[in-house]
Amino acid sequence: MKKILILVASILGLSGCVSNDMSDLQAYIKSTKATYKGKVKPLPEFKHQPPYVYAAADIRDPFKPVVDIEVTGGAYNGPRPDENRPREPLEEFSLDSLKMVGTLAQKDGEWALIKDPDGLLHRVAVGHYMGKNYGRVVSVDEEKVALVELVPDVNGGWTERNAAIALSE
Repeated sequence: MKKILILVASILGLSGCVSNDMSDLQAYIKSTKATYKGKVKPLPEFKHQPPYVYAAADIRDPFKPVVDIEVTGGAYNGPRPDENRPREPLEEFSLDSLKMVGTLAQKDGEWALIKDPDGLLHRVAVGHYMGKNYGRVVSVDEEKVALVELVPDVNGGWTERNAAIALSE
């Protein structure tokens, strides 16, 4: 019963807000129409331009390599990673996540001490592999570990790229 009374009271209250007198709106529309004449400038006329002929048949295509590479059906003779060798633990990490923290000299050679992102310390010597791009250690000194990585090239082969991990302080 209370809900019905509240509903009836709210409907009666809202009906008092409705007014059919729109004279103020009609006066505003009339004054706005009197202010603006409603004239629109005509569109400008465009001059006819002859079509431009782009003749680039004798110019080099910028999306092709500068050197013509002839792909032959023969076997690829460039460098390639050795897929048969066992992977080493430091090959799980990218080179930028590894840190050189020192060196260790023993009678069998010089070792670099490399810290992985998990905090483990690894001994690395010439010939070991590290990094995701088949990086092979080519030299170890007190300041850095030098590597040669194999990265895929645009022709489906592999390219050697020099990299290094410097001693971090």
